[in-house]
Amino acid sequence: MELHDDDFEEIRKLLRDWSGLALSMDKHYLVRSRLEPIIHRHQMITFSELVKRLESGNDRTLRNEVVEAMVTNETSFNRDGHPYEELRRKMMPKWIRLLHDRSGPLHQIVPKIKIWSLASSTGQEPYSIAMSILDSLETSHAGWSSKNFSILASDISERALQVARSGIYSDFDVERGLPFEQRMKHFFRTDRNWKINPNVQEMVDFRRLNILQGNLDLTGFDAIFCRNLLFYFDEQTRSNVCWKIANALLPGGMLILGAAEQLPANNDKLFTRCELGNTIVYLRAS
Repeated sequence: MELHDDDFEEIRKLLRDWSGLALSMDKHYLVRSRLEPIIHRHQMITFSELVKRLESGNDRTLRNEVVEAMVTNETSFNRDGHPYEELRRKMMPKWIRLLHDRSGPLHQIVPKIKIWSLASSTGQEPYSIAMSILDSLETSHAGWSSKNFSILASDISERALQVARSGIYSDFDVERGLPFEQRMKHFFRTDRNWKINPNVQEMVDFRRLNILQGNLDLTGFDAIFCRNLLFYFDEQTRSNVCWKIANALLPGGMLILGAAEQLPANNDKLFTRCELGNTIVYLRAS
């Protein structure tokens, strides 16, 4: 099926407006291969017909299908390793001090540390955060429990979130980045797959969310993991996302980006760069 340049350009524009995805001009094949099945499924004949349906704005289901087909959901447990090691070594002591500060008669009955896993895909990242917290609580920090930690996990893809909410993963999934000890401690076998334990699953609230659309009523976070998302955006979109993240963080709260990512130049005054072992974090300015 032929994809004409004008249709390709319009699809690029719509994807950028809806999801922030910045497709380069050499992605004709990618668009054609991922969207052709949708065209056939909806009994259309050409890409031009798809574009017209999308431009009308009347078919939200079709729009969501297109976005989900184009968004990359690559992820794995404990991706890159070191952020989760530093979570146990450096972040947890800081969070425990905050819990002490927030406890007492004038504060929350159950003090909380709020964490946001942005673009959480099929759930491996927020579950890795939860497992790291539980492992740390098991060896130290007596008096605190998983009830003192709240993890919001959001993604634009409902299909990815359905996998995440199920907590069910294949052998291939759990063999990517998940140490044997964590697998045995936090998962159990179900038929041919692995299901994450309820005490881990209960720590995470999965929510469909598009950070590009509208004003987010999300504030008060102590840490936001936004890893391997920004490099899909153009410079202006990256800057807008970082402004929203800064507004969602408490002063001193941590932004953790992917290993190959850094803040846009016009956002550097919002954050202070800090090294935690092998992990770079950005602290929200006061």
